[in-house]
Amino acid sequence: MHNRQRNPKEAAVDVETEKSDQNWILRALVAMAGADGRLDSREVSLIQQIYQDLSGESLTASDIAEAAESYAQRGNFLGDLSAAAGGLDMGTKEEIIRAAYLVLLADDQIAGEERKKLQDIAAALKVPEIHVSAILEDLAVWMATIKS
Repeated sequence: MHNRQRNPKEAAVDVETEKSDQNWILRALVAMAGADGRLDSREVSLIQQIYQDLSGESLTASDIAEAAESYAQRGNFLGDLSAAAGGLDMGTKEEIIRAAYLVLLADDQIAGEERKKLQDIAAALKVPEIHVSAILEDLAVWMATIKS
């Protein structure tokens, strides 16, 4: 099979798309962590780990706190996410939901605001509820295998 060489412009678009996807994942993580009105240290640690795994870049706790403040000032995260949803592939949408759910579980307490925020994120991404349930079920199975 012949591999087509990508031109530099296509490669730059791919890199830009990847950065954009990572930014949306970070924004969702921070929004989820802040849904209950505070950033717990376990949530911050998990955000750092997830972002490092996805991007290869590290974030400090102050980076995350600054991002949370910036996103809060910017306002309409869910509206922005909904507007961007058409440009995100399903894999990125699923990753956002998985990552947000992991953050929801990080402090061992699921606040009603957090559960609502996860539902709102999925709706903004235009991911059907049945698909969200399947994502979370797969994640629960994965987490059970890690704990055993």
